[in-house]
Amino acid sequence: MIGLVGDRGGGEAERRARGDQTRRDVIAAARELFLDPGYHQTSVGDIVAKSGTGTRGAFYHHFKDKADLFRLVFEEVHQDLVDRAIAHPPRGDAWDRLRLGLHGFLDAALEPEVQRIVLIDGPVVLGWQALRAIENAGGLALVQEVLKEAMDDGAIQQLPVQELSHMVLAALEEAALLVAQAPNKRPAKRSVGVILDRLLFSLTPAAGELASGVD
Repeated sequence: MIGLVGDRGGGEAERRARGDQTRRDVIAAARELFLDPGYHQTSVGDIVAKSGTGTRGAFYHHFKDKADLFRLVFEEVHQDLVDRAIAHPPRGDAWDRLRLGLHGFLDAALEPEVQRIVLIDGPVVLGWQALRAIENAGGLALVQEVLKEAMDDGAIQQLPVQELSHMVLAALEEAALLVAQAPNKRPAKRSVGVILDRLLFSLTPAAGELASGVD
């Protein structure tokens, strides 16, 4: 009896492990296909074939539909960006960390995977509310942290940090989308980078003093 119970437990663990592996294989295959040829040009059949799972039944056992799978891929790519920013924070004082950190997001807009999955297809497939929920759990918190640090160090003016974080992130996303959709992406990144620096300067105490002196 003990041996039989042990065998059943081992069999269940093995099935869970196979299921987890299948899920990872499908997500990895979808991540490649959602990059090229893209979400709208990829079918569930394409994902099943590339992942090697064999049947659509295995796909629908783990995922509600293709849009559900896209959300998981989007979350994975987005989290990779956040993890990278945390693992390699910019050096320097609070101003440098703020400026270089935000410019790092624009650098990511040059990456094909970020362009296609996060910036172009993400808003269309996920919708505004789902997109914001994902960003609020990662990217927004990171922007809020770096802005709060800059305020505490006197690098920028004291402003409502939550509202400012939302506005800065929205501006960043729009700038990154401009880069992603531009025919010549590197010149476009340089142009929006100059504007980003001007916007950041407007938050500094020096800019506040200049503004207060205007009649």
